[in-house]
Amino acid sequence: MRIAIDARCLTGAYTGDRTYWLGLVRGLCALEHEHEILLYTHAPITDPLLPGDDRLKQRVIPAHNLRWWSWKLFPDAANADGADVAHVQYTVPARLQMPVVTTVHDISFRLMPHCFPLKHRLLLNLTVPPSMRRAARVITVSESSRRDILRVYRLPEQKVVAIPNAADERMQPVEYATAEQTLRQHYGLETPFVLMVGVLQPRKNLPLAVQAFAQAVLPGNLPHRLVIVGKAGWGVEDLQKALVRWKVRERTILTGYVPDEHLPAFYSAADALMYPSLYEGFGLPPLEAMQCGCPVLASDISVMREVVGEAGMLLSPNDPVVWTQALHTVLTNEWVRQQMRQRGFRQAARFSWKESARQTLEVYEALISR
Repeated sequence: MRIAIDARCLTGAYTGDRTYWLGLVRGLCALEHEHEILLYTHAPITDPLLPGDDRLKQRVIPAHNLRWWSWKLFPDAANADGADVAHVQYTVPARLQMPVVTTVHDISFRLMPHCFPLKHRLLLNLTVPPSMRRAARVITVSESSRRDILRVYRLPEQKVVAIPNAADERMQPVEYATAEQTLRQHYGLETPFVLMVGVLQPRKNLPLAVQAFAQAVLPGNLPHRLVIVGKAGWGVEDLQKALVRWKVRERTILTGYVPDEHLPAFYSAADALMYPSLYEGFGLPPLEAMQCGCPVLASDISVMREVVGEAGMLLSPNDPVVWTQALHTVLTNEWVRQQMRQRGFRQAARFSWKESARQTLEVYEALISR
């Protein structure tokens, strides 16, 4: 079997989409099978983390216009190469002549339209629903997201498959002194601090986290800083206003995009990760944090019950008081932090890219056998 993958995201810093392809491809290469994996891109993949595997082939098709590449060049090349199944994220090119699997991480653009710019919202609503109907299978990354897709779009139940993400194997605990040195050297950052990770956008509910941090830290004169890791998205002005309103702008460090190899140092040195998101398809930062031994405070939404479970503190995303109380407890009680770390290690061990790749491979093989 020849598997064609639209792997453009492996050519740059595309955060979540790149993380997904990298984890899946590495997981597929860790499995015993004789299938060929064809990675199609518009530019060479220079990522050193791709495995050296004879079953893995790169197909570079240069293009200056990525929409033209997706609509015409990639499908024509996959057809010409005789691919048996194709795998894309979100949008399915109509020209593909083989069964297509699309991964739709979530439908937040439909469920939380106010959290997206009008242009993005219109484009996603125009392209993703017909792509899911056109695809032979739709993979999503949690049972919560699967239920949302089935409820909103009325697809056949057997067509939508939930296969969870996993944390990168590089997300491992770093010795505290080493983590401190890395952060000081590259970011001028001193401990202690509270961490937030993710693209800065409205559905991440950042103003609530800022309020909780201020009310947990300032009254007791705790020494912690707030470190926010992630590139700026749409609507970041609300975060800036919250930092000023709650008088913690001088205590806050916004690092922007951080390369994956530095994330374990952030997780390992932080006293806690705050993740008050209003909606997620999966939510990778809490899993990465637990795998690195960082206590997690996350929203009590259905997907976080899957990812974090009882390993962290799950709190109402609409109640800053409970976030304030929980964060203060974690920051001032070493025993609580140690208990959360141990529970986090056990929870994170339930997820692996090899297992997710095995389930994905079963989807491919079922389509071919059919």
